[in-house]
Amino acid sequence: MKICNMEAMKKIKQLEEEIRLLDLNEKQNCIVSYKEGEEKSVPNYDYASTRKAIEKANAEVRKIKFALSIANTTYKIDEFNITISEALVYLAQLSNEYDRLSSLASRNKISRRITANGVLEYTECLYDTEEAKKEQRAVFEKISKLQVAIDRANLNCFIEI
Repeated sequence: MKICNMEAMKKIKQLEEEIRLLDLNEKQNCIVSYKEGEEKSVPNYDYASTRKAIEKANAEVRKIKFALSIANTTYKIDEFNITISEALVYLAQLSNEYDRLSSLASRNKISRRITANGVLEYTECLYDTEEAKKEQRAVFEKISKLQVAIDRANLNCFIEI
């Protein structure tokens, strides 16, 4: 069956939720408490079938993640001429650069304060804060374009599962 990367990621989330619910159900129903002389009320729980269901879902997750991994390392995003995997790394790098530039862009070119002993102290940036703001905006625009390109690639790239 062929599905796009986005569908594959949704399927993984669905399977992981299924595993979480199986685990929760198991934790709630794998033991029973009762008082002496009371009839034991046994919940509908089966250890073996729970193990099989979890293993089946985990196997499906592994299969889909493997197929996604291959697609991400081979499918090229034309606008950037890089693979999806490279784009994800690049996106993280751009996000880090944006954070650094945000810190630099938020400073005043020159500031002053009075120290504890009443001396006037100046702090001056050794770079152009306006240039940092321009670069910050440019990086933000690049991040936005890259995110859209990744989203588009995840809709247009199909894998066999």
